[in-house]
Amino acid sequence: MLKIIEIHTATNTQSEYVVLQNQGLMTVSLRGWALCTDAYLEGEPTEIAEQMYIFREEVNIKPYTRVVLFTGSGADEWMPTVDGKQAYCAYWNRPERLWTSAAHVHLLHLQSSKIVFPNTVPAPPDLASN
Repeated sequence: MLKIIEIHTATNTQSEYVVLQNQGLMTVSLRGWALCTDAYLEGEPTEIAEQMYIFREEVNIKPYTRVVLFTGSGADEWMPTVDGKQAYCAYWNRPERLWTSAAHVHLLHLQSSKIVFPNTVPAPPDLASN
């Protein structure tokens, strides 16, 4: 289970980041987790799109391993930490800060999804023929 353990605010995008940690006992995939502001709860589609980061990578995060999402630019990769462990560092490549001015930061897990093809949905019954 991933949890937010730190939000580092800053005056520039390269120094602003959010730290997640797998606090469960099982390895979890990073794919499908998302960080967002209150815009997600307020329902404004444009703001949601601008203020939500969705992890799309199939990266396995072992128990007690950290993930750091930097607001600024860089290349996603595993990096050594000061305590000798590894952390997965992801970069949003956003031109402006977000977490510094956010009232709340939410961590969501988009647990399941289903692909729906319009041509596989049965047509409604013809009510006019009754």
